[in-house]
Amino acid sequence: MQSSFIKQAKPLLALTLPIMGTQLAQTGMGVVDTVIAGLASTLDLASIAVGSSIWVPLVMLVSGIMVALSPMVAQAKGAKDKALSATILQQGMYLSLIIGVLAMFLLLYLTTPLMQLMGVTQDIQVTTQEYLTYIAYGLPAVAVHQALRSYSEAINLTQPVTVIAIFGLLLNIPLNLIFVFGYGPIEAMGGPGCGLASCIIFYLLAILLALYTLVSRYHQNVNPLKNFTLPQSKFMISILALGLPIGLAIFVEVSLFCIIALFIARLGPDVVAAHQITLNISSLLFMVPLSLALALTVRVGQELGRGNSEAARACWITGLKINLLFSTCNACVLIFLGHSIVSLYSPDESVIQLASHLLLYAALFQISDGLQVACAGALRGYKDTMITLVLTVTSFWLLALPFGYYLGLSGNAPWGAEGFWIGLVLGLSINAILLLTRLRRVSSKALLRS
Repeated sequence: MQSSFIKQAKPLLALTLPIMGTQLAQTGMGVVDTVIAGLASTLDLASIAVGSSIWVPLVMLVSGIMVALSPMVAQAKGAKDKALSATILQQGMYLSLIIGVLAMFLLLYLTTPLMQLMGVTQDIQVTTQEYLTYIAYGLPAVAVHQALRSYSEAINLTQPVTVIAIFGLLLNIPLNLIFVFGYGPIEAMGGPGCGLASCIIFYLLAILLALYTLVSRYHQNVNPLKNFTLPQSKFMISILALGLPIGLAIFVEVSLFCIIALFIARLGPDVVAAHQITLNISSLLFMVPLSLALALTVRVGQELGRGNSEAARACWITGLKINLLFSTCNACVLIFLGHSIVSLYSPDESVIQLASHLLLYAALFQISDGLQVACAGALRGYKDTMITLVLTVTSFWLLALPFGYYLGLSGNAPWGAEGFWIGLVLGLSINAILLLTRLRRVSSKALLRS
């Protein structure tokens, strides 16, 4: 049994580690924004927090839709159908441009009404709107980059994606410092400077990955960006049919975390800043189980493309065991190093104390969070996405958010941000149980058909 586990774990981890590097680099950009904005002022940090609560769910929706290319290309690779792989990427890139432009307009025109609806204070609104304007112009590049990334990861070509992402992270640091604090003829922009830096990085990452895909010798067998076919509406609709439930499921989960920031914005900059720091740290650690979930999508898809349902089942079982180990390590980091990590974000003692306390709740849900994201990743490999969406909506929006709102802002003695994080523990735990049940059922049906 041990040798079987190692046999399954090796290719899974070999795919996971570069994906993890990419995820950490991309999330690291958010960490850089948060740290540098916090050095500028608490108001700038609060504005970045509110802005992130609006644009991150939207970006995750866009990216999630384009993740559909991973199981589609993985199954085509397993079946050794090169022409289909190229077609999937080309039609996916057409779709990514359409979705990216739509997302740009949504962010440009709906930001202010949303902040007004949520009762965000006027001082935070002004800075946040300027920050989000820059982010909005970068969304088409985000969508194209995700399409290219999903294709590369599905064919096990992960290292170049990681190198490009790390380069973007390293460049983001000086760009943030220049635009936030000013340098030479460039005037200090404060928090909105983080948005301008991010927009530049978004386009740079997309261009670099496109160039690599076009000229690299590793892509010459398929040449996915040469001899482009015309847009095919039926093909793009098939990608959208698979990807939209994926994107919406990710959106539902991420937006739950982010909508909390908008609800507690009425409690003042200190509480918002503490929530943002907690979310930032837990999101960074979440990249570990998320990366394995993305690798599971590819590996399960490839095995199913080869017609090997038994190997697909063994793969996701191994993935759940590895994710359990990862999640336990994450929980230990939050419990024992939380206060020290928080101190790197802000010199404000009240912010540090509240964020350190909230991290204990983040530690509590690490195992359930890791389990539910791994199950969702494996289900994507089976192209089973609609039920995942329904279960995620139920767990997060019908259970976790109302419960968290009641504890946090209602009743005789509202708990504030702490109440919402208790709701998160509930929602993630329920979703983990539901998705594991669904995964076992889908896997069993695939075995019966083989």
